[in-house]
Amino acid sequence: MSKPSINLLTHRGRADDRHGVIIVLTGFLLVIIFAFMALAVDSGRIVLTETQMQNAVDAAALAASQEIAAAVYEAGQGGGAPGVDPNSIAAEAARDMAAQVAAANGVYIDPAIDVSFGKRTYDTTTNTWPITWGGSPVNVVRVTARKTNSDSGAPDAKLPLAFGWAIGRESVPIQSGATAFVEARDMVLVLDFSASMNDDSSLNSSLSMDQVEAALDNMWQEVRDSDVRWPNKPNRKKWRNRFGEIRTAEGTYISSSSTNTIFNTLNLDETNNNGVLKWPFPQSGRASDDTPNNMPSASTSENLWKDYIDYTKNLSGPYQKKYGRRTLMSYLQNSRPRTYQSEDLWRTSHYPYHAVKEGASLFLNFLTDLDFGDEVGLVSYGAWAEWEDRHDDGEVSIDLSADPISPDYAAIDTIQRRHQAGHYSLTTGMGDGILKGREMLVGSATDPSDDGHTRYGARPTLIVMTDGRANVKKSGWSLPGGFDWANWTDYDDDGTADYSTSDSNKEYAFWEATEAIKLGITVHTMAVGQNADRNLMRAIAFAGNGIFINVPGGANIADLESQMLDAFGQIAAKVPPAKLVFNLEAE
Repeated sequence: MSKPSINLLTHRGRADDRHGVIIVLTGFLLVIIFAFMALAVDSGRIVLTETQMQNAVDAAALAASQEIAAAVYEAGQGGGAPGVDPNSIAAEAARDMAAQVAAANGVYIDPAIDVSFGKRTYDTTTNTWPITWGGSPVNVVRVTARKTNSDSGAPDAKLPLAFGWAIGRESVPIQSGATAFVEARDMVLVLDFSASMNDDSSLNSSLSMDQVEAALDNMWQEVRDSDVRWPNKPNRKKWRNRFGEIRTAEGTYISSSSTNTIFNTLNLDETNNNGVLKWPFPQSGRASDDTPNNMPSASTSENLWKDYIDYTKNLSGPYQKKYGRRTLMSYLQNSRPRTYQSEDLWRTSHYPYHAVKEGASLFLNFLTDLDFGDEVGLVSYGAWAEWEDRHDDGEVSIDLSADPISPDYAAIDTIQRRHQAGHYSLTTGMGDGILKGREMLVGSATDPSDDGHTRYGARPTLIVMTDGRANVKKSGWSLPGGFDWANWTDYDDDGTADYSTSDSNKEYAFWEATEAIKLGITVHTMAVGQNADRNLMRAIAFAGNGIFINVPGGANIADLESQMLDAFGQIAAKVPPAKLVFNLEAE
């Protein structure tokens, strides 16, 4: 049998063909692999550059916003108007700061075109905070970093690609932006309305006698100028030029110790020709609905005058047994301060309460001028606390109960100004004041349906003020076991509490503050006058990430008022730290 022949030439040719295909495929795959490697390298550079630019604009936007916050704070120290507009010095400082911070992070921005300003306000219908770019006053800053310039020599030139030739592109544009804003606040003023808030303008004051006398004379003139009348006798003034022989500021001295004799000597039982009492006691208090009572009857008036006589004859010092305007005004503050006793003391400048009024008015006026979208509520406390969201005293009617943390600063101001020291009660239940303030902000812990009145996206803030020492607590309350003071008052971070107390009334105030702080509430505090518990107020502010302001009071009323205005100005201007808007669409 013959063997098959083998064509060696044909076999060799097929092998060569396969080798050629492999070479071609290898070359093709090497090109693809190189392209992917080039793409990976350049993609990494792009991501790295984008990250660097984003970090830079984040830092620049925050720094620029802090310049705005600094300008507001400076205004709160008396440095000028609190508002910031896009053309102000503060805005220019924000532009410069943004450029410096970006440059420090290796990124170029043009402050003239890459820094934009706007105003962030609350939209009640959508519960969002839209930004109006170009709006004023400025509380939002946007910083944009660009690498979009086709000029390769420009500082904002497109990013050159190392292997761009492999994909047919020499460079790519990149742009990053960040928006930062100064957060709006929902603030509740928690103010001390206890009776000690009139101590500086009564005859038991620690101030000099000439200071007290000037205050009492001013109070008398204020009620005289008010021209207030009796509700049932609109033709009769409450405050006369004199009441019988009570006709001078210093007073009529009567040596007798007999109340009846003094009453008759002062002619306080005198009647008109028609038999109507000629000198009714000038204050009859308010009814349960807060409207003033009618003119007191003859017997009621006699009892009130005799109580005043007993007060005056038992005074110590130069005004003992001197029956006049000064002792009458001091008597009302010391013995009848509550609104159901003396309906018109709110009209007077009694201290330190009037300094608080003036400070709160300045605070609200500052917020009006600032126009950052802050809202304010008011809580007062004596022995217990009250939400001051309604007021109807027969002259003014206000109802904020549907929205007690309100943008209506004028209404809040009117409410706080129409109150007086000792308005409801005499003692100092600061813990209940903090509790009621917390509940106004975030709702009651015992009612799941109550979520309070703080707006989404606003910073909840308490401002707690007192002139004395907490001396009332919730009935039956005691500090929970295991409460660790070091968690709240370790000022120097050494693991040891720098403030603690065993006084249960102070414990209650501090504990209520920590309950608010746990819910994200910032707490600022003010301690006013010589008797205030500065250590407690400093500890509460430290725990609450707030500021503590000491108002020492000074040697005179003018000093106290100046210090109080400064304190309220500082707090009004203490806007929260700037925050980045991470989801601008949602805002």
